[in-house]
Parts: sequence; structure tokens; C-alpha cells
Amino acid sequence: MIQQTRPSHPALPAMRAALAGTTLLVASLMVQAPAQGADLAPPPLEAAVIPVGSGWYLRADFTESYLVRPKDATLPDPNDPGMPPLLRRSLSHEPGYGGGVGYRFTPWLRVDATIDQRLAATYSAYSSRSNFVTGYNVEAGRLSVLTGLVNVYADLGTWWGLTPYLGAGLGFAQKDFHGGYTQTTCVIDACDGNAGTGPRTAVARPDRSVTSFAWSLTGGVSYDLGAGFSLDASYRYVDLGRAKSGSDAFGQSSRLKDLAANEVRVGLRYAFADSFARLPSLQGLPVVWSSGNPYE
Repeated sequence: MIQQTRPSHPALPAMRAALAGTTLLVASLMVQAPAQGADLAPPPLEAAVIPVGSGWYLRADFTESYLVRPKDATLPDPNDPGMPPLLRRSLSHEPGYGGGVGYRFTPWLRVDATIDQRLAATYSAYSSRSNFVTGYNVEAGRLSVLTGLVNVYADLGTWWGLTPYLGAGLGFAQKDFHGGYTQTTCVIDACDGNAGTGPRTAVARPDRSVTSFAWSLTGGVSYDLGAGFSLDASYRYVDLGRAKSGSDAFGQSSRLKDLAANEVRVGLRYAFADSFARLPSLQGLPVVWSSGNPYE
């Protein structure tokens, strides 16, 4: 019996060859895939953007200083052991001004350095050997105080824009005693051995500057005005140390110790980080081009 062979389609061998080539290509890719995957480098890590200088701020302050009654630090005179103590010692309260620069480390911790100059306060004190019966002596002058302090503050949270805070500072106080003098006034005739009554010729005491350690304690509250500005009001106690004048022709001088001041301060702070954070943005507004012709 003779078998008949069906003739194949002319395109069938080409299709089989293409299919075999595709199979070999897939197998080759599967074998090489692990090696190629191992050779691939990991995606690069994006560096975190850290703002530099975003915590800096400036401040300007107005101060009203109420200097406390100073203590007498006059040295005893061995030639005059009966010298009476100084009475009615007083220093006038005076305004001042200052400023500084600071840095905020965290939302609750900041540090600043400040310089404050106070206007010259009037100093006066009295003494009398006769308890003001025959006469008395006045000691007077002017005292200017400059302080430089490094301060640390703890901000205690913000409510309705108000941020209370506590602070402490260390630094120096420069006290300039100038225009000092001492003067005797006789109530009765010749109370000092010279004829007549009334004030005698004043004896000037040279100017002198003393710089010493100073420290302060502060409590206050600030109010956020926006655009980086905040209004600051505070109370500050500052310890100023000692002060003295130069010695006069008789070897005497004005000497004060335990100088301190209760101060009320009002100021303005400007934080660079928030300077434009709350200004309205111009992005997205339509741009209108005009040639300047009002009839366009």
C-alpha cells in the first residue's frame, strides 16, 4: 500500500526557525538576568537639605532702669575714726537703649548677646556729725552703666500668639562715675570753723570707670507680629557689682557696692527664618502685558 505524503506549507520552516530563535533568546536572558541584576548600582540617595542660618535674629530694646539703693563701701579713715556713715543714698531711675543678635536652636531654646547703655543716673548721699543740727555734708555725682550679657532663654510655648519665657545672663558691667564732688553746708555760723552759714566750696572728685562681673534674671512675653517680627516685653533684674570715683584732694572718694537694677524692657525682635514666610505669594497670578497705552 502506497502512503501519500501531504505537502507542507512553504512558510512553515521559516516560522519554526523563528520560534526556535526566540526560545534560545529567552533562555539566554533568563540565565544572564541574575548576573546583570547584581551588577546594577543602587539608586543614589538624595541629600537632605539643611537650612543654614535659619535661626538667627536681631533685637532692639528700650529699657527703664530703676537702680536700687546702693550700699556704702567707703573705706574707714584711720585719721578720722568718728566719720559718720552715709545716709539717704539714692540713684535716680533713667532710660536706656540697647540691642543684640541671637540664635534659636530649638522651638524652646535660644541664646543671644546684648549690649545695653543706660543714661547717667544722679547719685547723692548725706552725712552729718551733728545729726544735721549744725551742718551736713553731701556727696554726689553721675553714674552711667553699660552692660554686655550673653543670655539663655527657655520659651514656654505659644498661646494666641503670646510666648512667655524665662532667661538668665552672664557678662560684664562698666560703671562710669563722673562729675563727682563733696560739699559741706553749715546750718549755723562757723560750723566748720569758717565764718558764715550756707554751702561751702565743693571739692571735686575725679572721674573713674570700673568694669566688673554682672549677671541677670529675666522673665517676659513676646507676641508674634508676623513676617519675622515679634514684640517683646520683659522684666529683668541685673546685678552690677561695684562703682567708685577717683580720690579728691583729701584722699577721699565715693565708693558704692551691691549695685543692681530692676528693669522694664520693651523691644522688637526680627527673625530671619520667618521674614517672608507669611507674606502673600505672587505665584499663580495672571501676568498682564501692556504697552502703556491706556486705550488698549
